[in-house]
Amino acid sequence: MTAQLPPRTTFLQKVRCFFLILCGPYFLLLALGAVPFVQRQLVYAHNLKIAFSFQYGLPERYNLAPFKTHNVRIHTSDNETLGAWFTLADPFYVSHKADLFTPTSSSSEELIRSALRAHPTILFLHGMGATRVFRSCVQHYQAFASRLQANVLAPDYRGFGDSTGTPSEAGLTLDARAAWDWLRARGALPENILLVGSSLGTGVAVEWGGETRREQPRGVVLLAPFSNIETLLRIMPPLVPLRLFPYSSSFLKRFLIHRFDSLAKVVELRIPLLIVHAEDDWDIPYSHSQALFDAFLEQHLPPLPEMTAAIMGASDEVAEHVAKLSQERAVLRRELVTASEIERVGRMEVFSKDRPDRKVVFIQTRWGGHSRVGLIEGVQDYIAEMFNMSYVA
Repeated sequence: MTAQLPPRTTFLQKVRCFFLILCGPYFLLLALGAVPFVQRQLVYAHNLKIAFSFQYGLPERYNLAPFKTHNVRIHTSDNETLGAWFTLADPFYVSHKADLFTPTSSSSEELIRSALRAHPTILFLHGMGATRVFRSCVQHYQAFASRLQANVLAPDYRGFGDSTGTPSEAGLTLDARAAWDWLRARGALPENILLVGSSLGTGVAVEWGGETRREQPRGVVLLAPFSNIETLLRIMPPLVPLRLFPYSSSFLKRFLIHRFDSLAKVVELRIPLLIVHAEDDWDIPYSHSQALFDAFLEQHLPPLPEMTAAIMGASDEVAEHVAKLSQERAVLRRELVTASEIERVGRMEVFSKDRPDRKVVFIQTRWGGHSRVGLIEGVQDYIAEMFNMSYVA
Protein backbone atom coordinates (compact mmCIF):
# COMPACT_ATOMS: atom_id res chain seq x y z
CA MET A 1 0.00 0.00 0.00
CA THR A 2 1.54 3.26 -1.07
CA ALA A 3 1.71 6.23 1.33
CA GLN A 4 -0.32 9.31 0.38
CA LEU A 5 1.69 12.44 -0.31
CA PRO A 6 0.63 15.60 1.55
CA PRO A 7 -1.13 18.17 -0.60
CA ARG A 8 1.19 20.67 -2.22
CA THR A 9 1.39 24.02 -0.47
CA THR A 10 0.21 26.80 -2.73
CA PHE A 11 2.20 30.00 -3.20
CA LEU A 12 -0.56 32.00 -1.46
CA GLN A 13 -0.35 29.77 1.60
CA LYS A 14 3.40 30.26 1.76
CA VAL A 15 3.01 34.02 1.63
CA ARG A 16 0.36 33.85 4.35
CA CYS A 17 2.59 31.75 6.61
CA PHE A 18 5.54 34.06 6.03
CA PHE A 19 3.39 37.09 6.86
CA LEU A 20 2.15 35.52 10.10
CA ILE A 21 5.64 34.50 11.17
CA LEU A 22 7.05 37.92 10.40
CA CYS A 23 4.22 40.15 11.57
CA GLY A 24 2.67 38.09 14.36
CA PRO A 25 5.19 39.15 17.05
CA TYR A 26 4.96 42.75 15.82
CA PHE A 27 1.19 42.94 16.28
CA LEU A 28 1.53 41.16 19.61
CA LEU A 29 3.85 43.94 20.77
CA LEU A 30 1.35 46.53 19.54
CA ALA A 31 -1.39 44.82 21.53
CA LEU A 32 0.83 44.93 24.62
CA GLY A 33 1.21 48.68 24.07
CA ALA A 34 -2.53 49.02 24.64
CA VAL A 35 -2.18 47.55 28.14
CA PRO A 36 -2.22 50.51 30.60
CA PHE A 37 0.80 49.31 32.61
CA VAL A 38 2.95 48.77 29.50
CA GLN A 39 1.83 52.03 27.89
CA ARG A 40 2.76 53.92 31.06
CA GLN A 41 6.31 52.54 30.91
CA LEU A 42 6.60 53.50 27.23
CA VAL A 43 5.38 57.08 27.69
CA TYR A 44 7.18 57.96 30.92
CA ALA A 45 10.09 55.46 31.21
CA HIS A 46 10.04 56.36 34.91
CA ASN A 47 11.21 52.97 36.15
CA LEU A 48 14.73 53.55 34.84
CA LYS A 49 15.51 54.50 38.44
CA ILE A 50 15.50 50.80 39.28
CA ALA A 51 18.72 50.29 37.36
CA PHE A 52 20.57 53.08 39.17
CA SER A 53 21.32 54.12 42.73
CA PHE A 54 21.04 57.88 43.08
CA GLN A 55 21.93 60.04 46.07
CA TYR A 56 19.17 62.62 45.96
CA GLY A 57 20.12 64.06 49.33
CA LEU A 58 23.64 64.90 48.17
CA PRO A 59 23.46 67.27 45.15
CA GLU A 60 27.21 67.88 45.49
CA ARG A 61 27.70 64.31 44.23
CA TYR A 62 26.47 65.61 40.83
CA ASN A 63 28.93 68.52 40.50
CA LEU A 64 26.84 71.20 42.20
CA ALA A 65 28.60 73.55 44.63
CA PRO A 66 28.41 72.80 48.38
CA PHE A 67 25.07 73.90 49.90
CA LYS A 68 24.06 75.66 46.67
CA THR A 69 21.29 73.13 45.99
CA HIS A 70 18.75 72.10 48.62
CA ASN A 71 16.97 68.75 48.58
CA VAL A 72 13.32 69.49 49.42
CA ARG A 73 10.01 67.63 49.63
CA ILE A 74 6.82 68.89 48.00
CA HIS A 75 3.34 67.61 48.89
CA THR A 76 0.63 67.45 46.25
CA SER A 77 -3.10 68.00 46.67
CA ASP A 78 -3.74 64.25 46.28
CA ASN A 79 -1.27 63.27 49.02
CA GLU A 80 1.77 62.32 46.95
CA THR A 81 5.24 63.46 47.98
CA LEU A 82 7.68 64.75 45.38
CA GLY A 83 11.43 64.96 45.66
CA ALA A 84 12.88 68.21 44.30
CA TRP A 85 16.03 70.31 44.18
CA PHE A 86 16.10 74.05 44.73
CA THR A 87 19.25 75.64 43.32
CA LEU A 88 20.20 79.18 44.34
CA ALA A 89 21.04 81.84 41.77
CA ASP A 90 24.82 82.29 41.53
CA PRO A 91 24.95 85.91 42.80
CA PHE A 92 22.85 85.00 45.84
CA TYR A 93 24.95 81.92 46.55
CA VAL A 94 28.21 83.86 46.40
CA SER A 95 26.96 86.64 48.68
CA HIS A 96 25.51 84.22 51.29
CA LYS A 97 28.21 81.57 51.48
CA ALA A 98 28.94 82.23 55.15
CA ASP A 99 25.31 81.56 56.08
CA LEU A 100 25.04 78.54 53.81
CA PHE A 101 28.08 76.78 55.26
CA THR A 102 26.60 76.86 58.77
CA PRO A 103 23.04 75.84 57.95
CA THR A 104 20.13 75.01 60.21
CA SER A 105 16.67 73.99 59.06
CA SER A 106 15.28 77.43 59.89
CA SER A 107 18.16 79.32 58.27
CA SER A 108 17.92 77.24 55.08
CA GLU A 109 14.20 77.98 54.80
CA GLU A 110 14.80 81.70 55.33
CA LEU A 111 17.63 81.75 52.77
CA ILE A 112 15.31 80.16 50.20
CA ARG A 113 12.69 82.82 50.91
CA SER A 114 15.31 85.56 50.59
CA ALA A 115 16.56 84.11 47.28
CA LEU A 116 13.01 84.05 45.90
CA ARG A 117 12.63 87.74 46.75
CA ALA A 118 16.00 88.69 45.26
CA HIS A 119 16.01 86.78 41.95
CA PRO A 120 13.57 85.38 39.39
CA THR A 121 12.97 81.63 39.60
CA ILE A 122 12.74 78.96 36.91
CA LEU A 123 10.37 76.05 37.49
CA PHE A 124 12.08 73.33 35.43
CA LEU A 125 10.03 70.34 34.22
CA HIS A 126 12.26 67.56 32.88
CA GLY A 127 11.67 64.94 30.20
CA MET A 128 10.78 61.25 30.15
CA GLY A 129 13.07 58.76 31.84
CA ALA A 130 14.92 61.52 33.66
CA THR A 131 15.25 62.53 37.29
CA ARG A 132 16.61 65.70 38.87
CA VAL A 133 20.10 64.14 39.15
CA PHE A 134 20.57 63.46 35.42
CA ARG A 135 23.59 65.18 33.93
CA SER A 136 21.70 67.14 31.27
CA CYS A 137 19.23 68.36 33.92
CA VAL A 138 22.04 69.45 36.26
CA GLN A 139 23.71 71.31 33.40
CA HIS A 140 20.48 73.27 32.90
CA TYR A 141 20.37 74.25 36.60
CA GLN A 142 23.99 75.40 36.43
CA ALA A 143 23.41 77.43 33.26
CA PHE A 144 20.21 79.03 34.53
CA ALA A 145 21.76 79.89 37.92
CA SER A 146 24.87 81.45 36.37
CA ARG A 147 23.99 82.88 32.96
CA LEU A 148 20.39 83.84 33.79
CA GLN A 149 21.11 84.51 37.49
CA ALA A 150 17.91 82.70 38.42
CA ASN A 151 16.93 80.26 41.13
CA VAL A 152 15.81 76.85 39.84
CA LEU A 153 13.21 74.50 41.30
CA ALA A 154 13.40 71.05 39.68
CA PRO A 155 10.79 68.56 40.93
CA ASP A 156 10.64 64.89 40.05
CA TYR A 157 7.15 63.89 38.94
CA ARG A 158 5.22 61.23 40.84
CA GLY A 159 6.77 57.82 40.22
CA PHE A 160 10.08 59.38 39.12
CA GLY A 161 13.20 59.42 41.28
CA ASP A 162 12.31 59.22 44.97
CA SER A 163 8.81 60.66 44.49
CA THR A 164 5.81 58.56 45.48
CA GLY A 165 2.89 57.59 43.28
CA THR A 166 2.33 56.52 39.69
CA PRO A 167 2.64 58.91 36.71
CA SER A 168 -0.37 59.96 34.65
CA GLU A 169 -1.26 62.98 32.53
CA ALA A 170 -3.52 64.43 35.23
CA GLY A 171 -1.05 63.50 37.96
CA LEU A 172 1.89 65.32 36.36
CA THR A 173 -0.28 68.42 36.03
CA LEU A 174 -1.01 68.23 39.76
CA ASP A 175 2.74 67.91 40.38
CA ALA A 176 3.43 71.12 38.46
CA ARG A 177 0.72 72.87 40.47
CA ALA A 178 2.26 71.58 43.74
CA ALA A 179 5.70 72.89 42.74
CA TRP A 180 4.16 76.27 41.87
CA ASP A 181 2.34 76.36 45.23
CA TRP A 182 5.59 75.50 47.03
CA LEU A 183 7.24 78.56 45.50
CA ARG A 184 4.25 80.80 46.17
CA ALA A 185 4.07 79.68 49.81
CA ARG A 186 7.66 80.89 50.24
CA GLY A 187 7.02 84.32 48.83
CA ALA A 188 7.74 83.98 45.12
CA LEU A 189 5.54 86.29 43.05
CA PRO A 190 3.86 84.79 39.95
CA GLU A 191 5.49 87.37 37.69
CA ASN A 192 8.91 86.27 38.97
CA ILE A 193 8.43 82.61 37.99
CA LEU A 194 9.36 81.37 34.52
CA LEU A 195 8.02 77.95 33.50
CA VAL A 196 10.53 75.88 31.47
CA GLY A 197 9.62 72.45 30.12
CA SER A 198 11.90 70.02 28.30
CA SER A 199 10.58 67.21 26.06
CA LEU A 200 7.87 65.46 28.13
CA GLY A 201 7.95 68.47 30.46
CA THR A 202 6.66 70.68 27.63
CA GLY A 203 3.41 68.73 27.63
CA VAL A 204 3.12 69.29 31.38
CA ALA A 205 3.97 72.99 31.00
CA VAL A 206 1.29 73.54 28.33
CA GLU A 207 -1.29 71.51 30.24
CA TRP A 208 -0.74 73.37 33.48
CA GLY A 209 0.12 76.78 31.98
CA GLY A 210 -3.21 76.81 30.17
CA GLU A 211 -5.01 76.32 33.47
CA THR A 212 -3.42 79.31 35.21
CA ARG A 213 -5.98 82.08 35.01
CA ARG A 214 -5.67 83.95 38.30
CA GLU A 215 -1.89 83.58 38.69
CA GLN A 216 0.12 84.02 35.49
CA PRO A 217 3.83 83.16 35.40
CA ARG A 218 6.30 85.45 33.67
CA GLY A 219 6.19 83.18 30.65
CA VAL A 220 6.66 79.68 29.28
CA VAL A 221 9.67 78.17 27.50
CA LEU A 222 9.25 74.88 25.60
CA LEU A 223 12.52 73.08 24.81
CA ALA A 224 12.21 70.34 22.13
CA PRO A 225 8.43 69.98 22.50
CA PHE A 226 6.04 67.55 20.80
CA SER A 227 2.63 68.42 19.37
CA ASN A 228 0.89 65.43 20.98
CA ILE A 229 1.72 61.85 21.92
CA GLU A 230 -0.34 60.37 19.08
CA THR A 231 1.58 62.25 16.38
CA LEU A 232 4.86 61.44 18.09
CA LEU A 233 4.07 57.72 18.12
CA ARG A 234 3.34 57.73 14.39
CA ILE A 235 6.91 58.68 13.54
CA MET A 236 8.58 56.26 15.96
CA PRO A 237 10.40 53.63 13.86
CA PRO A 238 8.63 50.62 15.45
CA LEU A 239 5.22 52.09 14.60
CA VAL A 240 5.90 53.38 11.08
CA PRO A 241 4.64 50.12 9.46
CA LEU A 242 1.20 50.87 10.95
CA ARG A 243 0.71 53.40 8.16
CA LEU A 244 0.35 50.51 5.73
CA PHE A 245 -2.76 49.26 7.49
CA PRO A 246 -6.24 50.82 7.36
CA TYR A 247 -7.77 52.08 10.59
CA SER A 248 -4.36 52.39 12.29
CA SER A 249 -5.29 55.93 13.36
CA SER A 250 -8.44 54.65 15.03
CA PHE A 251 -6.38 52.01 16.84
CA LEU A 252 -4.01 54.60 18.29
CA LYS A 253 -6.79 56.98 19.32
CA ARG A 254 -8.85 54.26 20.92
CA PHE A 255 -6.16 52.77 23.12
CA LEU A 256 -3.99 55.80 23.86
CA ILE A 257 -4.44 56.83 27.50
CA HIS A 258 -1.72 59.46 27.92
CA ARG A 259 -2.30 62.07 25.21
CA PHE A 260 -0.64 65.37 26.23
CA ASP A 261 -2.31 67.16 23.32
CA SER A 262 -0.27 70.37 23.38
CA LEU A 263 -1.33 71.26 19.83
CA ALA A 264 -4.95 71.60 20.94
CA LYS A 265 -4.14 73.49 24.15
CA VAL A 266 -1.13 75.70 23.43
CA VAL A 267 -3.29 78.54 22.03
CA GLU A 268 -4.96 78.78 25.45
CA LEU A 269 -1.75 80.21 26.92
CA ARG A 270 -2.20 83.89 27.67
CA ILE A 271 1.44 84.61 28.48
CA PRO A 272 4.64 85.11 26.46
CA LEU A 273 5.78 81.85 24.90
CA LEU A 274 9.19 80.78 23.56
CA ILE A 275 9.53 77.53 21.59
CA VAL A 276 13.04 76.20 20.91
CA HIS A 277 13.93 73.18 18.78
CA ALA A 278 17.11 71.93 17.10
CA GLU A 279 17.30 70.80 13.49
CA ASP A 280 19.44 67.83 14.55
CA ASP A 281 16.94 66.54 17.12
CA TRP A 282 16.59 62.85 16.21
CA ASP A 283 14.13 62.09 19.02
CA ILE A 284 11.41 64.63 18.18
CA PRO A 285 11.51 66.39 14.75
CA TYR A 286 11.39 70.18 14.83
CA SER A 287 8.21 69.99 12.72
CA HIS A 288 6.39 69.47 16.03
CA SER A 289 7.53 72.90 17.24
CA GLN A 290 6.61 74.45 13.90
CA ALA A 291 3.10 73.02 14.27
CA LEU A 292 2.77 74.50 17.77
CA PHE A 293 3.87 77.93 16.53
CA ASP A 294 1.58 77.77 13.49
CA ALA A 295 -1.40 76.94 15.72
CA PHE A 296 -1.45 80.61 16.80
CA LEU A 297 -1.68 81.72 13.17
CA GLU A 298 -4.58 79.52 12.07
CA GLN A 299 -7.36 81.87 13.21
CA HIS A 300 -5.84 84.60 11.00
CA LEU A 301 -5.54 82.41 7.87
CA PRO A 302 -8.17 81.07 5.44
CA PRO A 303 -8.83 77.41 6.29
CA LEU A 304 -7.64 74.67 3.99
CA PRO A 305 -9.93 71.71 3.25
CA GLU A 306 -8.88 68.46 4.87
CA MET A 307 -6.77 66.55 2.36
CA THR A 308 -8.90 63.43 2.04
CA ALA A 309 -8.68 60.94 -0.79
CA ALA A 310 -11.77 62.51 -2.33
CA ILE A 311 -10.16 65.96 -2.38
CA MET A 312 -6.88 64.63 -3.79
CA GLY A 313 -8.71 62.91 -6.62
CA ALA A 314 -11.06 65.79 -7.36
CA SER A 315 -11.33 67.89 -10.48
CA ASP A 316 -8.76 70.40 -11.71
CA GLU A 317 -10.95 73.27 -10.45
CA VAL A 318 -10.82 71.95 -6.89
CA ALA A 319 -7.06 71.40 -7.09
CA GLU A 320 -6.63 74.94 -8.43
CA HIS A 321 -8.76 76.33 -5.59
CA VAL A 322 -6.66 74.51 -2.98
CA ALA A 323 -3.44 75.79 -4.58
CA LYS A 324 -4.81 79.35 -4.55
CA LEU A 325 -5.73 79.04 -0.88
CA SER A 326 -2.26 77.74 -0.08
CA GLN A 327 -0.67 80.68 -1.86
CA GLU A 328 -2.95 83.14 -0.06
CA ARG A 329 -2.06 81.56 3.28
CA ALA A 330 1.65 81.86 2.52
CA VAL A 331 1.29 85.58 1.72
CA LEU A 332 -0.72 86.28 4.88
CA ARG A 333 1.73 84.26 6.97
CA ARG A 334 4.62 86.47 5.83
CA GLU A 335 2.62 89.50 6.93
CA LEU A 336 1.85 88.02 10.36
CA VAL A 337 5.28 86.62 11.17
CA THR A 338 8.55 88.48 11.56
CA ALA A 339 11.36 86.15 10.49
CA SER A 340 15.05 86.74 11.10
CA GLU A 341 18.38 84.99 11.58
CA ILE A 342 20.18 84.72 14.90
CA GLU A 343 23.76 84.68 13.68
CA ARG A 344 25.52 81.36 14.33
CA VAL A 345 22.51 80.05 16.24
CA GLY A 346 19.59 79.56 13.85
CA ARG A 347 16.33 81.01 12.57
CA MET A 348 13.70 82.91 14.56
CA GLU A 349 10.01 83.61 13.91
CA VAL A 350 7.95 86.06 15.99
CA PHE A 351 4.18 86.40 16.10
CA SER A 352 2.65 89.20 18.15
CA LYS A 353 -0.55 90.28 16.34
CA ASP A 354 -3.29 91.13 18.87
CA ARG A 355 -0.94 90.09 21.70
CA PRO A 356 2.04 92.53 21.91
CA ASP A 357 2.56 91.82 25.61
CA ARG A 358 2.44 88.05 25.15
CA LYS A 359 4.22 87.33 21.89
CA VAL A 360 5.03 83.86 20.57
CA VAL A 361 8.58 83.13 19.40
CA PHE A 362 9.97 80.05 17.66
CA ILE A 363 13.74 79.57 17.52
CA GLN A 364 14.95 76.77 15.25
CA THR A 365 18.60 76.16 16.12
CA ARG A 366 21.04 74.48 13.77
CA TRP A 367 22.33 72.17 16.48
CA GLY A 368 21.73 71.20 20.07
CA GLY A 369 20.17 67.76 19.68
CA HIS A 370 17.26 66.85 21.91
CA SER A 371 18.27 67.27 25.53
CA ARG A 372 20.90 70.00 25.13
CA VAL A 373 19.13 72.65 23.05
CA GLY A 374 18.47 74.66 26.24
CA LEU A 375 22.20 74.74 26.96
CA ILE A 376 23.02 76.79 23.85
CA GLU A 377 24.24 80.12 25.22
CA GLY A 378 22.64 82.02 22.35
CA VAL A 379 19.28 80.52 23.38
CA GLN A 380 19.90 81.39 27.03
CA ASP A 381 20.75 84.97 26.04
CA TYR A 382 17.45 85.26 24.19
CA ILE A 383 15.56 83.85 27.21
CA ALA A 384 17.22 86.53 29.35
CA GLU A 385 16.21 89.24 26.86
CA MET A 386 12.66 88.08 26.10
CA PHE A 387 11.70 87.50 29.73
CA ASN A 388 13.81 90.32 31.22
CA MET A 389 15.53 87.98 33.66
CA SER A 390 17.44 90.84 35.29
CA TYR A 391 14.15 92.27 36.60
CA VAL A 392 12.54 91.23 39.88
CA ALA A 393 9.05 92.50 40.71
